[in-house]
Amino acid sequence: MTRDEVEAIISEATVIIPVGAIEQHGEHLPLETDSLIIKEITEKVSEKFICNYPVLTVPVVCYGNSHHHFPYPTLSLSSETMIYVLKDLVSSLVKIGANKVLLLNSHGGNDEVIRIVARDMSQACRISVGAVSYWTLAWKRITAAFNVQDLGRVPGHAGGFETSLMLALNSEKVKLDKRLPIRVDVVPSEENANRIYVSHANNSVGINGVSDDASYASKEIGEKCFSIIIEEVFQEVHKFVIGKL
Repeated sequence: MTRDEVEAIISEATVIIPVGAIEQHGEHLPLETDSLIIKEITEKVSEKFICNYPVLTVPVVCYGNSHHHFPYPTLSLSSETMIYVLKDLVSSLVKIGANKVLLLNSHGGNDEVIRIVARDMSQACRISVGAVSYWTLAWKRITAAFNVQDLGRVPGHAGGFETSLMLALNSEKVKLDKRLPIRVDVVPSEENANRIYVSHANNSVGINGVSDDASYASKEIGEKCFSIIIEEVFQEVHKFVIGKL
C-alpha cells in the first residue's frame, strides 16, 4: 500500500502486528518456523474480513524473546528490548491515525511480552490494543481433534504439532529424516495452566531443543490444524474488530 492508501483507511481499520521468532527448531525445521506460521495465519485471517470491517496487516516482527534457546543457533531480543520494539511499533501506528491494534503471536517466549505491551499502550495511547497467541484460541478444538501421540504438545516446540503445520505450509523446508524421537508419553499442554511456571536454565525447550516426538507428524494433520486455527482466530479477532471484546 502507498501512504495515501494507508492514510485513507487507518483510522477505521484494525491493524494486526504478527509476532514471530528466529530460533532453533530441532534438526528438522527451519529457524524461521514461528515467523512463517504466523505470517500464514495472519494473511488467511485478514482475507476473511469484508470491507465493512477493514483490517490491515504489517510485516511480521520476526525476532522474538528466545534467550532460552541458546546456545543453539538463535537470534533473540531481550524481554526489555522486545517490549520497547513493540511499543514503538504501536506508537508509530497511533501517530498515523490507528485506533485499534492487535498483537498476534506465534512464539511462547513472547506471550507475556505482548500482554504487557497491550496493557501499557492502551493506557498510554488511549486506544484499544489486543494481544493473543494463536494456540490460545484454537487449543481446545485442536486437542479434541487428534490423539495426543499423533499431535504432541500444543504448541510445543518442533514436535508433532509444529512439524505438521510446517509440512502443510512448506514441506520442502522440513527435513523429515532429521526428526528426533524424544518420547511418546506426551501430555496435553493445558497442564501448564494449573501449576507453577518454572524456567530451568538451559533446559526450557525439552531434550535436544525439541519438546516432543514428531514421528507421527503429517501434512494432513497440519492442514486440519491450520483450518481450525484460522477459523478460531478469525472468530475471536472478528469480535475485537467489531468492538465486542
